[in-house]
This record gives sequence, structure tokens and C-alpha cells, in this order.
Amino acid sequence: MISEQEISQSEKIKVRQITLIAILTACAAALQMLESPLPRILPWLKIGLANVITLYAIIRINSFAGIGIAALRTCIAAFVLGSFLSPVHIISFAGAVAAAVIMAIIFHYLPKSSICIISILGAIASNISQLLTVQILFASNLTIWFHLAIIVWVGVPTGLIVGKITYELLRRT
Repeated sequence: MISEQEISQSEKIKVRQITLIAILTACAAALQMLESPLPRILPWLKIGLANVITLYAIIRINSFAGIGIAALRTCIAAFVLGSFLSPVHIISFAGAVAAAVIMAIIFHYLPKSSICIISILGAIASNISQLLTVQILFASNLTIWFHLAIIVWVGVPTGLIVGKITYELLRRT
């Protein structure tokens, strides 16, 4: 039999976790919105600072929280920026969820992987997913996979930046 104190303690933990997820989602959406007007070499190539929050959630909470944060933050940011359900939002959503899924898989099945390696692979997965989404939505007859070399060269340093920031955030919290 569970006592009232145990139930209330369990409920407190659930409320704290839900609150943390809500705060992290808001932070991730804010980072995505702050990064959106920054200039880019190609439309889908950016640092992806919101992935710091996604990776943090995967490590500190669980994979489902990280993936949920990635999905929700793209919807919130797109809604605020006026691009909800537009191609820009769909491309962003695909990249964010792909990065979160890959980072979660690597974190759980290759636990000795460094945070930077996890982040780099997430960045590359995000960029490939976005490129595939562009291919499906707009360029079915055009081969755009020549961008793959650029994606890898950009994914490595941006993933490294996100990984280093995430490491520092984890170390300080």
C-alpha cells in the first residue's frame, strides 16, 4: 500500500519534470527564434543552438523528453514567426526530430560516446534530413545530394559548438 506522503512525493517529482520540460521547450523555441534571422550560407545550414537544449534533455531527463522538446520547439517557433505548417516549418521539424532521434539512439546504445560526437552526428542527421525533405517537397527531379559534402563540413563544426555548449551546461547544472 502506498502512503499519502509517497503519492505526494511522486506527484511532486512528476510536476517538477513536466515543469522542467516546459521551461526547456520555451528556451529551445527562444533559441530557434533568435537564430532564425541570422545569415546563412545555405537556407538549412545554421548552428542549431536549440539542439543544446534537446541534447541536454536527452541526457538529463530521457530520450522522449528530448525528442518532444525538439518537436514542440519547432512548432512554437514556427507559430510565433508566422511559418507554422509552411515548408520552412516542415524542413525545420524534420531536421530537429531527426537530430533528436539520432542523438538519443547514440546516447543510449553507445554510452561511451562523447557529447561532442553525439552532437556532431545529430547535426549531420539534421542536415541530411532537411536536405531529404527539400528533395521530397521541391526538387524530386533534381539531384541536390551534391550538397552532402557541404553538409558534413558544416555539420562537424556546428555539432562541435553545440556539443561544447551542452557539455558546459551539463557541468554547471
